[in-house]
Amino acid sequence: MDASSEYRVRIAQFLTRARADLTFAVIDAIVVALAYTAALVLRFMDIQGIDVGWWHSFAFSLPAIIATHLIANLLFGAYGHVWEYASVEEAMRLVFAATSAGVGLVGLLIAADVTGLSDGRVLPLMVVILGTGLSLAGMGALRFRSRMFSFHRSTRANPKGALVVGTGRTAVDLARSARSNGSSFHVVAFVSTDCDRSTRRLAGLPVMGTIADVPHLVSLLGVDQVVIADRIDNDRIRELVDGCANIDVGLRLVPHVDDFLGANGTLRDIRDLELVDLIPRPQVDTDLSAVAQILRGKRVLVTGAGGSIGSEIVRQVCAFDPAAVYALDNDETHLYEAMLGVPTDCVRPVELLTDIRDAHAVMRIFVTHRPEVVFHAAAHKHVPILEEFPDEAIKTNVSGTANVIAAGQQTGVERFVLISTDKAVDPSSVMGASKRIAEMQVQSASAEPETAGVFTAVRFGNVLGSRGSVVPTFMRQIQEGGPVTVSDPSMLRYFMTLGEAVQLVLHAAAMARGGEIFVLDMGEPVRIGDLARRMIRLAGLVPGRDIDVIVTGARPGEKHAELLSRTPLRASAHPKIRITEPVCPAEATLRGAIAGLGRIAQRGDQEGARRMLHAVAWQTWDTNVVIYLDHLAAVEAPDRVD
Repeated sequence: MDASSEYRVRIAQFLTRARADLTFAVIDAIVVALAYTAALVLRFMDIQGIDVGWWHSFAFSLPAIIATHLIANLLFGAYGHVWEYASVEEAMRLVFAATSAGVGLVGLLIAADVTGLSDGRVLPLMVVILGTGLSLAGMGALRFRSRMFSFHRSTRANPKGALVVGTGRTAVDLARSARSNGSSFHVVAFVSTDCDRSTRRLAGLPVMGTIADVPHLVSLLGVDQVVIADRIDNDRIRELVDGCANIDVGLRLVPHVDDFLGANGTLRDIRDLELVDLIPRPQVDTDLSAVAQILRGKRVLVTGAGGSIGSEIVRQVCAFDPAAVYALDNDETHLYEAMLGVPTDCVRPVELLTDIRDAHAVMRIFVTHRPEVVFHAAAHKHVPILEEFPDEAIKTNVSGTANVIAAGQQTGVERFVLISTDKAVDPSSVMGASKRIAEMQVQSASAEPETAGVFTAVRFGNVLGSRGSVVPTFMRQIQEGGPVTVSDPSMLRYFMTLGEAVQLVLHAAAMARGGEIFVLDMGEPVRIGDLARRMIRLAGLVPGRDIDVIVTGARPGEKHAELLSRTPLRASAHPKIRITEPVCPAEATLRGAIAGLGRIAQRGDQEGARRMLHAVAWQTWDTNVVIYLDHLAAVEAPDRVD
């Protein structure tokens, strides 16, 4: 919009508001005139008739009386409100305006008498006092008539009140549908999604402000829920949720009008907000044209294909017209269910039931199918469980990764991408330590002269909705009616959507040159306590009223705050992706450490496995110095850094 158009719009908005206020002022003038007329009649009611002189004086004084009241109303802000839902504050404005006008008029009468400008026959003092009271009563009755008459209506039906965010077609249809179809809630008022306050009423209901006014309006109107009926971006949704964080109100979202209104115009569904709406940063969009070049016509293998991330990689890879896709997992149920989600118009994945711990089986699959691109997502990832069974973390996350890397090297894969985690940075848990060692193996493989392909890793934080993570746990607890259990409300975690995670993995495969660890710019971390409260609100419920939040204390291996890198990050070809290259041990050292970890895990030495994992993950490495296993086993892990 150019400057002249914007100027015309502002002029139009001003004229609209001025017209509405002028109408109210004219009505107030009539009320004042009638009130003072009634006061004059009442003053001389016990006398036979009113002397004609009083009528002349009254007619002469009435314009000044009306002007005084209108000026007082304007000065005290008695105009510019939607009075159907005015509060005590607005009522007090009206009282102060009327009182000030009355006091001013009385002062003028007294001054006229004292100075001799009047012979005492301008107006009786009692007429001014009584007229002020009647004017206040009349103007108040006009402004608060809807509140007085709607009280009985609302208490009879007792539906939940809703404040609708939006002034478009969807918002109007929602209000009308809720009114005519006996909905469980009734719309009380609207708020605008922009700064345009020129619209005063929609569907017979007031428009009472903008999104910034919602917290105040919720308290003022006593509504039970706020319904978002306009298309607004995630930043505005987060602003709304944050503003209502400490208010007893539920938040809901109306889909597009064509989705929620059926052919008969009835209300079909208003969904709860989804957590993806509230990631505290803009969504990261990735240009996947480069990905298409490395996947089209290629044979692609995905390990851990039955998991949340692995299955999503399979689904997205299938859309790039690869020659074949192999989905590998050791759980036949998860693998079968995950492959049901692959679109039927894509390449059909070949399901492979194998455990990456079995080196011979892994090698046989690589030799048979000759994958050219490998996405290694198979891993044990549950922090508290792996604290009890560090040997299992070694068998899968360390030895299993070694098996896949070795098979890839020997069969000449072109690209190998490891799925890692932010828990690998300064690991305080067995899971984090095992994933850091997996990263080391990828870095070491990339540095070996005989490695022909590109080996890289991708590191990111928590993925929304991944199986067994905090988000599905909170969702299940909310669905069961609570309570929601939080280990430590102040814990900080990074979050990303499943789509973002997989796009990062695919883009890393295209950008990689070998040995890098790619890190997504995930914005600011989120407090777990805030996440729990937000998720309760996303379900249309109120924390502490509908669902309790209970603090259980930190679990073994959990860090207070996660990091994405300890070493400096450098830029990549993508503006939201960075690269880190932490120091990796010498090849001989790492091979010896992995072999030693495997022997400890086979013995079932849990404490020895835990110490060895942390010693390898935390050791300060010199790539030119070989550290022998017996020396490494004696190294104690340094103090953890949160």
